Amino acid sequence: MKLIEFGGDIITTTVRNAILERSNIMQYAEFYQIAGNAANTRKHSAATGGKFRTVNNDYAANVVDPAFATPTLKIYGDKVQTDWANERRGSDIASVRAADLIAFSRRLGQQLQAYYVNGAVATNANQFNGFKAICPAGQLITPAAAGISFPVGNSDANRSAQQVVIEQLSALIGSIDGGAQFLLANAAFIARLTSTANITTIMDDFGKPVASFNGVPILDAGYDASGSLIIPSNEVVGASGAVCTSVYAARFGEATDLSCATNVGVAVKDLGLVGVQYTYAVDFDLDLALLNDRAIGRLQGIKLS
Repeated sequence: MKLIEFGGDIITTTVRNAILERSNIMQYAEFYQIAGNAANTRKHSAATGGKFRTVNNDYAANVVDPAFATPTLKIYGDKVQTDWANERRGSDIASVRAADLIAFSRRLGQQLQAYYVNGAVATNANQFNGFKAICPAGQLITPAAAGISFPVGNSDANRSAQQVVIEQLSALIGSIDGGAQFLLANAAFIARLTSTANITTIMDDFGKPVASFNGVPILDAGYDASGSLIIPSNEVVGASGAVCTSVYAARFGEATDLSCATNVGVAVKDLGLVGVQYTYAVDFDLDLALLNDRAIGRLQGIKLS
């Protein structure tokens, strides 16, 4: 189920909508509910088959040995505090608190977008692993040991280099089981692709125009809450130097493919006046579970210079 499909009061709905407004990944993310702190979720079956047999002869044994993912819920959120001095000085405290909550929730979504890409348990055990950390080695596409150029210009050499990138991008889409739901890149890569490939425009759930490559939306990963690019253009691939960027492709599903484990989704509680601050607590229990190794892919080593 999508995040917006979870129940809740008007305050919770407002927070959810603000998160979705600033996290385009969350518009595609699918959730499934678990009880407790963790769960064993069966992964995509690796069973293969399809044989011929003769009359009165059975098929050979084809026993499936299941594999499991073990999502462990992490708590993401914070408290939103509004000084009660605003009330004494004539402000409509309900309106001020609502504005503070919405502004906070947008930043919450913005930073959650960053964790979806760059979260790493190895860096902070309280985080979940994001796209970069969970992408299997077999789904990491590196076209050249030191990266490949994606130049501008219409010379034969430039057009040839552009075609290589476009072919690799198509290969990335094709690597996703069932087809990619979206591509995720930074704005510089999207601008370069728009100027060199056949790009169409579609509208997202909020009525914003989104570029589309071969029918697949290309999402701008954007910036984290501190203003840093979520997918930078200073990645290092081999001897490339810090001049590369990456493109991700993914497919979400409910308890399949790439999925988000949660209990109740976003939870918001009005704690009232705590000390000198009116306080909202916002908590989101979730973990990112890769239930099909071919539900995510990464194309790395793209040089825009």
